[in-house]
Amino acid sequence: MCILAVDKESEVNTPVDKKYTDFMDEISSDELYEGLLAYGFFAEKLPPVFTAVPFFNYCKAVSDSFEAGWNEYITFRVMRNISIPRLMGIPNPFKYQRACAELRNNWDKIRAHFHVQTDGQSYRVSRIHVRKEYNEKRIFEMNYKNWRVDGNPESDLLVHDKGTSRFLVKADVSTCFPNIYTHSIPWALVGKEKAKQTIHGDTWYNRIDQACSDMRNGETHGLLIGPHTSNLLSEIILTVVDKKLYDKGYRYARSIDDYDCYVNSRDEAQRFLRDLEGALREFDLHLNHKKTKVIELPIGIEKNWKHRLSDLPKVGESGMVEYPQVNAFIDTALMLATEMDNFAIINYAIKKLKGLKLSSNGKKLAAKRFMHMAALYPYLLHLMEEYVFIPYGVDTSDIKAFSDIIYRDAVNLNDYESLCYSIYFAVRFDFVLDEFENDYSRAQDYVIRSRDCLLLIMTWVYFMKQNHWNRNATQVKPLNRVAMELKNTDMDRYWLFCYEALTWGSLPGQWRSMKQAGISFIRKEIVDETTTTNTKSN
Repeated sequence: MCILAVDKESEVNTPVDKKYTDFMDEISSDELYEGLLAYGFFAEKLPPVFTAVPFFNYCKAVSDSFEAGWNEYITFRVMRNISIPRLMGIPNPFKYQRACAELRNNWDKIRAHFHVQTDGQSYRVSRIHVRKEYNEKRIFEMNYKNWRVDGNPESDLLVHDKGTSRFLVKADVSTCFPNIYTHSIPWALVGKEKAKQTIHGDTWYNRIDQACSDMRNGETHGLLIGPHTSNLLSEIILTVVDKKLYDKGYRYARSIDDYDCYVNSRDEAQRFLRDLEGALREFDLHLNHKKTKVIELPIGIEKNWKHRLSDLPKVGESGMVEYPQVNAFIDTALMLATEMDNFAIINYAIKKLKGLKLSSNGKKLAAKRFMHMAALYPYLLHLMEEYVFIPYGVDTSDIKAFSDIIYRDAVNLNDYESLCYSIYFAVRFDFVLDEFENDYSRAQDYVIRSRDCLLLIMTWVYFMKQNHWNRNATQVKPLNRVAMELKNTDMDRYWLFCYEALTWGSLPGQWRSMKQAGISFIRKEIVDETTTTNTKSN
């Protein structure tokens, strides 16, 4: 029976038990293309300086006529809440467009594949996938929290059609995206035997395979972490694994590459792990045995720390959360994060507090404590603007002092991600960083020696804005010279910096044509003063 619930945002009745393919069938091929290309090109972990929307519009104007071939890509590191960095990528835009176009052109066939793999399932095994969002063109996010749409299959799986669950098996795929073999995408779509027989043919599934490897300089091992195409492509493979396991009677939920399987016995738990490992091996993927756990039930469906934070902070008589309650809430969250060695709890606490009505003193305290935590745990920096600076009205002088500290600490650690965020805050809130004001040439030399693409482009944006977007300014010229050097020696791995820093006359081929058309990957909100020199002149 289909249970209907009212979605408060869209004010429409939405079935809680929507099937996987219901979500896919709602997306047209053009919506898929726009969602992936315009809104799924740059990873969310980057400072919000960049956009691919103008590039998407440019692609429509030139009829997708970009050159084939291999290209390298930009790499950057982001710190995870387990204090281990993750290597992510920004592909060559022309190669990424070709991949998006192949997925668009064959969306009907891909949706048919998803129907075959998932239609017989009584609930939606995969929890995180592309979907349409109310009043949004973006079609993928890592976290969906709308229970009205997603339901809560974990509670149903405690007692399911195969019996009563007594154990929970937790498992995940070892470095999933970097280990996906691009040839395994055709294996999943049409079967390994047919794919191997036609591997040199100009078939729709081989073109998808080719587009993936073209983004990685012809390598067939691995998908880039960051672009949303990788999330869709991984689903093509993992839904096949899901069907094999579901048809064997296992009942579980999967979030990207994390599995929570509910079983009746320890023996069944071991069988599930063996069968999961075997199904993954067919696509040259492997289990991460270090993260495999078998947990005896019952346990709380939500993580225990969420229960302990759910009733906090307490609202005072004024109808607001006062200073002491804010302090107690943050203390509790920090204690739980330390006890459980899980600093995702701090992310949760920051986001939860932003949605509550805090007193003036409560806001000041929350801002100070969260900024202190972000200085200690830089993976929180990407939350500061949206969840701390803006909602709590943090004074620009305090943001500057915070950014100066972040910058100095990051230089000592060669932490380029944190450096990018400190520079972004200076650009966003219009202040001068101490390191650049005191001795900009020394700071600039450090950036140039780093040879980090994102740090170079962020520094270039900073100096361009400080100099009213005059690319001939003294502070900008050294970076322009570096961009020219890298354009001649390593354009692929520095394309974003080279493209933005150089004039169209210095750029080759497709880059020149796009620059002449006035296309930039920097958001207009950042460029609050325009100049024809930056985009049009030779």
